[in-house]
Amino acid sequence: MRDGTACPRPARPWLIDLSLLKPSFPRVPGDIADFEAAPDFGRWALGDTPADEVPQLRWNEIEDEGRRLLICDRMILARVSWDDLNAAGYVTGRQVVIDGRRYLCRLLGGGEDFRVGDDGYQGAAPANEWDRYIGGNEAVAGLPSPVPRGAGRELTDEDLASPHNLVWNWLGAVSWTREPYLHRATARCCRGYQSARFFYLNTQSHRHEDIGWRPVLEPL
Repeated sequence: MRDGTACPRPARPWLIDLSLLKPSFPRVPGDIADFEAAPDFGRWALGDTPADEVPQLRWNEIEDEGRRLLICDRMILARVSWDDLNAAGYVTGRQVVIDGRRYLCRLLGGGEDFRVGDDGYQGAAPANEWDRYIGGNEAVAGLPSPVPRGAGRELTDEDLASPHNLVWNWLGAVSWTREPYLHRATARCCRGYQSARFFYLNTQSHRHEDIGWRPVLEPL
């Protein structure tokens, strides 16, 4: 929510401005909330579930190795930097109360280096949460597996409507993850956009129209 009012759940959860990147797909801008419209995390919060279904966030619940995680099914805030999230405590974890329950709200682990050479389509190393739960490196009961993708293949309507993207909404959106990039002190790792497994990096202080916040809740 922003300033105490629930924001609509993004119906087009991908980059919010096509003018700079000029991608062939998607063809219309996304509608994710824009942090730069109110660049102060004191004005943004995860609140109780609203009665109206339109702004309700959707969470994919993971039960894995005795741990329960609620991973948001889409990016909910664009043009927010890793530094912004870190200053607010959302990188490694900040306690929040939602519907009377306490959670640690943080980012997913996403690896710290390319898994194979500099091929972002192969995922990240070392083993990490993003590749385990979203990238499809390991089968998790109840979750669809992504269709392998490689460089040179453009995103299409078929990708947008794929069962895996409908669950995770990775297309056209790059989610910040916790780790710094192994080989550059000012770079942070982010995942998604070109494929479910795609590994990318960007300067930690930058705010971009295609990079943002996908929260994770860990019950306390």
